[in-house]
Order: sequence, then structure tokens, then C-alpha cells
Amino acid sequence: MKRIAVIFEGRLHEQKGVFNAVLNRVAHLRAIAPYDIDLHMIEGYDSGLNRWLHGTRRIVDRPTLITVNGIDIHVHWFCHSLTDTVRHKLLHRPAKVYRQWLSRLADKLKGYDLVSAHDRIAGTAAAMASQRYGMPHYISWHGASIYTDPPRDPVYRQTTIELLEHATCNFFVSRGLERYARQRLTNQFTSETLYNGASSAFHRLNDATRLELRRQHGIGHDEQVVGFVGRMESVKNVTLLPEIYHSIALVNNQPLKFMALGDGPLFDEVKRLMGERGIECVMPGDVPHDEMPQWMNCMDVLVLPSQKEGLPLVVIEAIQCGTNVVATDVMGTAEAVGRDNVVALDGHLVENMSRRAVEMLQGGVLQTVPSSMNWEATAQREFEVYEAAIT
Repeated sequence: MKRIAVIFEGRLHEQKGVFNAVLNRVAHLRAIAPYDIDLHMIEGYDSGLNRWLHGTRRIVDRPTLITVNGIDIHVHWFCHSLTDTVRHKLLHRPAKVYRQWLSRLADKLKGYDLVSAHDRIAGTAAAMASQRYGMPHYISWHGASIYTDPPRDPVYRQTTIELLEHATCNFFVSRGLERYARQRLTNQFTSETLYNGASSAFHRLNDATRLELRRQHGIGHDEQVVGFVGRMESVKNVTLLPEIYHSIALVNNQPLKFMALGDGPLFDEVKRLMGERGIECVMPGDVPHDEMPQWMNCMDVLVLPSQKEGLPLVVIEAIQCGTNVVATDVMGTAEAVGRDNVVALDGHLVENMSRRAVEMLQGGVLQTVPSSMNWEATAQREFEVYEAAIT
């Protein structure tokens, strides 16, 4: 039986986003592929002065093996060093200690027939193992490692270019993300588009269950709900939410309720701006992923005014729950929500997003998830690519 290593960077206490995407990819690939698949996760932590510099918490419990949804994950812990912080932040040089640690991690990948990595850090270990032991290696790119890190950091930029150019194949979660990489980084790489999907837990519930959920969240029977789901940070453009909500409220002819789900550095700022605009907004903070389908089934429209996105899984999840989505036209959003349901990232964003949201509230829009955006289709294509390389 062929042995495959899947390696990614994750957080034990933030099991969402890429973490869930990786687990879903592995679960569906295991269902159809005659492979022995091992899952390896890299998690970094700070100690001593680095914790003080970065404002991070101390991590005492560092298990080396966890099981999530029936999948075993080998966890490899790395302590970020002050030496690397100085080299990177002050000298703009590659992290020396971290690369040495990744090199040792690459040795643990010896004996696999193929390595599948996710984003830059795991991709670096996979590339080292591939060069050392000759197995093919694949890198999946989900977003920030392409559109955020390289533009703002020359060290990350050069590393990312090298990884793109030397991978056996690069998997992108959207065509838009791949176009960005070719236009802004390098055009010298092999690629495939492998879309993410949404868990089957995200689906439209029956009307009676939806009504009960809405009652539990204080939503009146005649109220329509507009919401946002995501991290409260600048790249999500969350400080525009109060303006968007205010603009929708001015023209919509039915009672409205607003929600903003998620936590992050701009949470308090968004809450303050909501108050200044006179917007009553439900802001529960971070919501466990297993509770998200219930919240989405309470919404009528989801707005996503992000500055950058690879392929936002949240929009696929929302549409599967029967919630319409209007988003900014960045990277792969139009591929998921449809060209008519994206607005330009310009000075008219608030006006245009609000207008489309009202059209959705008035019942003029029907959205469905594209058939290519499901885990079965992704696993089948991934299997075909791997089979061509290792048989």
C-alpha cells in the first residue's frame, strides 16, 4: 500500500478554516484511495521574551498525538526563538533556527511515497523531504500565504516563489488565487484548482427548526436577518459593517436584525461603530464551528466585504444553509457566489453591497453552490493526480 504524508500548520485551539479544510480533504481522500495516509500538524509557540514581545499566551499542554473526527494527527511543536525574531524582523533574513527544525522534520517524512503540504511552512518541509528523498510533493495554497505574506515581506515572497516553482504541482483553492500568484509572484509553476467544499452539517434545516432557532436568538417572526461571519480584522473590512448595515436599514421595507459573528483585534472597534450608527447588532464573539450551521440557518443574507480572500469557505457554508451571500469581487469569491453577487472593492462598496443585499432580502436572488465545490469532486481529482505520479 502506498504511503502518503499530509502536513499542515494549525492550531489545536482554533480548529476552523484551513484546519477543517485539511481534515475534510483527508477524510474524503481516504474514502476512495487505497493509501495509508498519515496526518502531520506543525504548531508553533512562544516562550519567555517572545511571549512578552508578541503578547501570546503560554502553552503548557503540548500533545504529540490527537484525534479529531476519527482522524489521528501527529503534532510537531516548535518553540519560536528570539534569534529568528531578530533575524526576520530587524535583519530581514530567513529564520535560521526554524529552517533547521523544519529540516529535521523533513527527515521524518522519509519512506513516504508522496508528501502533500498546505501553505508555506508545511510546504518548506515537504520541499526539503522531496529534494532529499526523491518523492513527489504537492502544495495546496489556501489564501494568506499567497496574497498577504509575500506582498508585505520580502523573505516570505522569495520563499513562496521558490516553493511554487519547485513543487510537483500546486493546488489552488480558486482560479482567482492562482491568477494572483501568476501575476504577482511567478508564472513558472504547474497547477490545478482544487476547490474546498462544506461539511454536510451545513444544510438548510426544515422551517419548524429554523423558526425555533430564530426564536432562541431573539429574532421576531417578521424580522429578516443580515449577518457577517469571520475574523474581526482589517483584511475583512469589518469597520465597514456598520455603514453597510445602516445603508440596508434605510431602504429595506421589512423589520431587520443584524449579526456579526467572530472575534479578533477589531471586535471592540466594530462594536463601538455599531453603537455610533445606532445599529443594534448581535455580536456573540467567537462561535464554535459545530454551532455555525444553526446561526447560518437564522440568516437571510450574509455580507462579506473582505479586501482579500482565497476562496472563503464561509460563503459556501452559508449558501448550503439557504442564506444568500453578497461579497467583494476579490480572488475566488465570484467563483463561489456568482458574478452578479459580487461588488467592486472601491469607493462605492457600501452602496453597491447594500443594494444587492436588499434585492436578496426582497426575494429576487436564488444562489446554489457550484457542483465543483464539494469534497467528493476534490478528492477524486486529487486521487487522479496522485495516481499518475506514484503508480
